[in-house]
Amino acid sequence: MDGVFVDVYASGAALIVYEGRAPRHFDASAAAQGSLSRLASLGVKGVYLKPFAKDRSAMGGALPAIVTDPLPIAGERLPELLLIQEHALNLEVRLYDGLSTGLFLDQRENRRFVADWVRDRARTGGAAPAVLNTFAYTCAFSVAAAAAGAVAASVDVSGRYLDWGKRNFHHNNLDPALHRFAKMDTFEFFGYARRKNLKFDLIVLDPPSFASGNKKKGIRPWSSIADYARLVGEAAVLLKQRGVVLASTNTQELCRPGRLEREIIKGLGGRPARWLRLPDMPLDFARDSERFDARAFAV
Repeated sequence: MDGVFVDVYASGAALIVYEGRAPRHFDASAAAQGSLSRLASLGVKGVYLKPFAKDRSAMGGALPAIVTDPLPIAGERLPELLLIQEHALNLEVRLYDGLSTGLFLDQRENRRFVADWVRDRARTGGAAPAVLNTFAYTCAFSVAAAAAGAVAASVDVSGRYLDWGKRNFHHNNLDPALHRFAKMDTFEFFGYARRKNLKFDLIVLDPPSFASGNKKKGIRPWSSIADYARLVGEAAVLLKQRGVVLASTNTQELCRPGRLEREIIKGLGGRPARWLRLPDMPLDFARDSERFDARAFAV
């Protein structure tokens, strides 16, 4: 059904409903009960509702009460924290912590790509690869890289999410003290990295569609449509020789055929890019390419 999705996390599931795309008279409660019945054989015990407004900027930062309600729309209440397993990694999710759960399932094959790439680079390079994860959120890409042998730098403006990321490191018996966690705006970190002459073997770019700025810190509001090319250009400066950028987006306009590639080429200012093959989109997302796009390239 267009505009309606169900993401499964161990014993829980999230029913995601997009305003303006879901049927006008969509019955979320009935859909949740139906999903619970069909998913019970997988061990799902509770279904939580995640309604996404068509214009989230009009919400003024407020969230619908239901996305923080410990009681699900169908089934039984689940623990605040769930540990799920993805390609042998243990990752923490929270199904009533807001609109997001702490993990974007559509990126799971790209996280495996990062882990495989790190292992290959470590074998051929002889040293632990340096991986920069921007807009790191709960640091799942960083965990995948670190578990494969990289030294990871995770950058996010939210200290709360970086703390969540550190817990994800602990969940995988990885010592966060051996890695970098920077509570900074991504462009602010780019400037810091240039001043310190920091270079990286692989850089992950997975920004949100929009983010507010901070006038006191001189941080401009972020828009993927307006700023993605700039993001690519500044990231590419920090690459080591034979370095790779994994560039991803969930911005609908940038997911149109060829659009993300054009932004990348624009950001590189005419420098040639060597495109790397990424894994196919997970089967459960294969029919929903307008929600997500990613490209990997070397310069």
